[in-house]
Amino acid sequence: MDIDDIRNRAQGVAKGRVTAEELEFARSILLERRGDVGSALYIVGWCGSVSDAVLIESYLYGPERDLHGETALKALCRYLRLIDRYRPLLRELIMSPTDVGWTNSRMAAIQLAPNYLSGFQDDELGCQLVSILCDPNDPEQPSARAALVEILALRSELRDPFGLHEENGDMDAGYIVKLARQRFGCGRRVQ
Repeated sequence: MDIDDIRNRAQGVAKGRVTAEELEFARSILLERRGDVGSALYIVGWCGSVSDAVLIESYLYGPERDLHGETALKALCRYLRLIDRYRPLLRELIMSPTDVGWTNSRMAAIQLAPNYLSGFQDDELGCQLVSILCDPNDPEQPSARAALVEILALRSELRDPFGLHEENGDMDAGYIVKLARQRFGCGRRVQ
C-alpha cells in the first residue's frame, strides 16, 4: 500500500476515501512503530476514532516523542477533536517558557490555541499569547501571531495576515495586540 497516497486522501488533498483496510494498515504502522509513522498519525487522526487516542497518545510520551509528538498532539486535538481531554496539557505547554516533554511541544500547543479557545474562555492563556507575540526574543512569536489572527478572525482585516513581509516590521502587530488585549482583558487589575 502507498502510505503517501492514503495520507493525501485522508487529508482531502487527493480524491477518494480511505478504506477500512488502509486505516488498519496505518494503525499497524503505529503499533509496530516502524515505517512512515508521521503519515500514519495523520491517517489515524483524520480517519480513526476516539478509541485510537491511546495509540496516538503513546507518541507523546514514548521514545519517538521528539520526532512525532507535534503530529500526535495535533492528531488528538484537531483531527480526532479531543481538545477537551488534552486542554490541561495544552495549557501547561503554552504557559511554559520552554518546551516540555518533547521538541516543539510549546509551538504545537500554541498552534492549537484556536482549537483550545473555541467555545472555551481562558483569558490568562489568551494574555500569554499576547505576551509571546510582544516578546521579540520568544522563538514562538510567529506561532502566537498566527494563533491570535485566527482566534480574533482578523485574516481579512490585516495588510499582512500571515506576517510574511516583516522586513519592514510587522505592520499589523499593534492592531493584533490591541484587539487581543481587549478580548482577553490583558492588563486588567484583579480586585
